[in-house]
Amino acid sequence: MKRRTPPGRSTGSQSKRPKPQNDDFFIESESSGDEAEAEGGVEDVEEIDPFANETADERRVRIAKEYLSKIEGLPDELSDNEGVVDGDATKNLGPVALRLHREALKLKGKLKRAVAEKIGDKKVEQFVVKRLRGHRLPVTCVALGVEGRVAYSGSKDGSIIQWDLASGKKLHVIKNKRTPPKRKKKKKQFKKAAAESKNNSKAGTLGHAGAVLALAVSTDGKILASGGLDKSIIVWDTSNFEILHTLVGHRDAISGLAFRVSTHTLYSGSTDRSVMCWDAKRGVYMESLYGHQSEIMSIDGLLQDRAVTCGADKTCRLWKIPEQTQLLFKGARETLDCVRFLDEDRWVTACQDGSVALWGRQKKKALFRRDRAHGGKWVTSVGACVFTDLVASGSSDGYLRLWQVDGNNKLEQLHEIPILGFINAICISRNGKFLVLGVAQEHRMGRWERIPKARNGIHIVYLEDPESAHCEEQKKQNGIH
Repeated sequence: MKRRTPPGRSTGSQSKRPKPQNDDFFIESESSGDEAEAEGGVEDVEEIDPFANETADERRVRIAKEYLSKIEGLPDELSDNEGVVDGDATKNLGPVALRLHREALKLKGKLKRAVAEKIGDKKVEQFVVKRLRGHRLPVTCVALGVEGRVAYSGSKDGSIIQWDLASGKKLHVIKNKRTPPKRKKKKKQFKKAAAESKNNSKAGTLGHAGAVLALAVSTDGKILASGGLDKSIIVWDTSNFEILHTLVGHRDAISGLAFRVSTHTLYSGSTDRSVMCWDAKRGVYMESLYGHQSEIMSIDGLLQDRAVTCGADKTCRLWKIPEQTQLLFKGARETLDCVRFLDEDRWVTACQDGSVALWGRQKKKALFRRDRAHGGKWVTSVGACVFTDLVASGSSDGYLRLWQVDGNNKLEQLHEIPILGFINAICISRNGKFLVLGVAQEHRMGRWERIPKARNGIHIVYLEDPESAHCEEQKKQNGIH
């Protein structure tokens, strides 16, 4: 019985190609190929891989040698780390080995730089102070954006402003969510507030309903988090300032916010005495931590999954988030108003008794306390240039003070820079070349004292030439070293 061929399929005898009858066919094809090559065509040539027969070990060695030869000729990217403090173990290392050693320390968060000594050699007259005004009421908080090119400030009037530090111009303003007064007796006031609220809603996205007390920017600069008296945290997209998420969970005012470095994990502290962890990118609540016996005043985070807080119960607490445990540090005589990490093992605090203190993970009491740091005035804020020896503190005594942390963990004063008003917030750039201050007529949490001659706004204090500071940051952004 004959086997039928499926439709559309030829039999074996038909699929065979006919053989050429003479050699002219091959001569013509060769000549046509030469013509095509002359016209610009490319003849297919099989490429031979020189590494096809190498073993896995040989491949590793080859890649390592290529990497070493590549970085040998590059300038040191860690020279924005001028004054890197290398230990005795690095004395016999070559330039490439030293570079690799520094990169490993940088990833672990243990690379330390000495920048304070260079600043200490200068005179106060060499520092340039630029004042920017935009808020109607006192500035309560500031945050530095990616590479220090932009800054954000929050105020008691509920507004948030994005600043271009190089030009001093406002890039964006988020207005507060004003609500009409409940009393209907004052009709003019009611109509005016209602009209303003309507106009603001048409103009763009509105922010908080009360004073803004805390700001934090993610390491990549894409997310801004803000919190305040309305008990909510708003997560903003910094490219268009649209609200990504509104995080609700705290039962009282948000007093502090901090991002874990290189992540979108957000830590929040509140006057309800709790610490909460959030995934800011997805708007997801993660967990709550309890331990403070009174209001939390400030919070900070760094590379590791840890947060440090201080509060009105006169304690500092170092929170180990994965283990849900805490280390308790006592010894303060009054409320601790502000806390900032200096490195993974040390942090600095500002206290209402007028002292600035340095704390360490290995000791339950302060490593060093500088009493009467501002002439006995209440110290309202501190700032630290992370992984360096530079610390700054602010008060209402009319001065910003710069400190050096020496090898014995002591705070030595470098300079007093005149600043009129309450210094409610301090941010120091990563390279330690400028500071951004939130300056106001009154304290960020109340009106116990007022300085009428002060002006509400932000101050940029340049410790080096302003143009060089911003040019360097711009070069980093463009990949120029």
